[in-house]
Amino acid sequence: MAEKGTARRLNLFGVALDPTDDELKLAFKAILGRKLAAGGLRFKNPYEAVASSLQDMIDQGSCEICGEIEVPSWLTPAPGPSDLPLVTAENNLRFLDGGGCLDAADRVKAFIDERLAGGIPAMIAVDHSMTGGALRALAERHGSSNVTVLVVDSHFDGLRLAERMDLFRCAQGNPLGGGCGRPAGDRPSTGWTEGGAGQESCNESYNCATWLRHVLDTGAVRPENLIVFGVSDYPTEAMRQDARLRRYVESYLGFERRGVAFVNREEIRQRGVRDALEPLLRDCSTDFLYVSLDADVGSLKAVHAARFMNVVGLNAEELYRLARVLEGVLRERWLIGLDVSGIETFLLGREFPNGVKDRTLERLSDFVRVLLGRPPQKRGWL
Repeated sequence: MAEKGTARRLNLFGVALDPTDDELKLAFKAILGRKLAAGGLRFKNPYEAVASSLQDMIDQGSCEICGEIEVPSWLTPAPGPSDLPLVTAENNLRFLDGGGCLDAADRVKAFIDERLAGGIPAMIAVDHSMTGGALRALAERHGSSNVTVLVVDSHFDGLRLAERMDLFRCAQGNPLGGGCGRPAGDRPSTGWTEGGAGQESCNESYNCATWLRHVLDTGAVRPENLIVFGVSDYPTEAMRQDARLRRYVESYLGFERRGVAFVNREEIRQRGVRDALEPLLRDCSTDFLYVSLDADVGSLKAVHAARFMNVVGLNAEELYRLARVLEGVLRERWLIGLDVSGIETFLLGREFPNGVKDRTLERLSDFVRVLLGRPPQKRGWL
């Protein structure tokens, strides 16, 4: 059995899978691919970046580099020069429709099963659906009934695309977001374009917007053991009264009736991070905890290099407090897995025209340090 708390080393590994049909993100990939060809790219993907930022823990032996799961270069944030012609919306949609994300998640499961028998699996992924593979592996190892899963995310990745599109259309039709409680121009969390092939087919494949439904339906995660923290898409009262959102609201609340606990952004702002989350974690009867953080939970505040930045997320202090709450809870639990996903490589460390400089790498790396009971390396980042 694992040692109690977080005394074991992190087994750090990466999955650079980054499927998208978003034209802006495809342009980012082309730029990074050309920089890679010219030898001017510091990090090809978030795994390389985070591993570099955690070098102190690697040197101390509390974090071990375990490598990357192989991904075709055209599906990564920085494609090889010869693969740039493959980087098209059509090819990405074909990959998604063909179950490519589930195949990759299967490889994550196999990697953990075969290579990470000891230590704490710590995955740095681009696409959040890779978490499903990790959870399936650890559910088999420890028993799903004994694992609490905390997903820290701005979006609930358990809805069908058709349901998510209802919300998108509703917000798109109102410049203020109206009764939808979301800003105009908000996109489905898959990144699939309105009017594109993904929207027309409303494909229900396993992907970054649907993976939680899959792990719940297959029993890898018990709904009563799942906490989704930081969501911005939880149905407001106005949304519940809007006939256009009936199936969206019913589907979302259906998960809540099954036992999933949601902590939305407004509740966090009213009650604070500790009061909103700590009682839920303390009340869980399981021995084990898995933590999954999507970078977009801090979008436009703590984080400016998230894959999806369509809502305002947690600020740096809230992210720090979240790590502190988890550090306290983990004195009484076994941490069996950790992942960080949703980092946009192209935006890492950039300074924007408004004078804001991205601190994603420092803040997410320090989130890991504080969660593990270590002091943050960048003490002034709050």
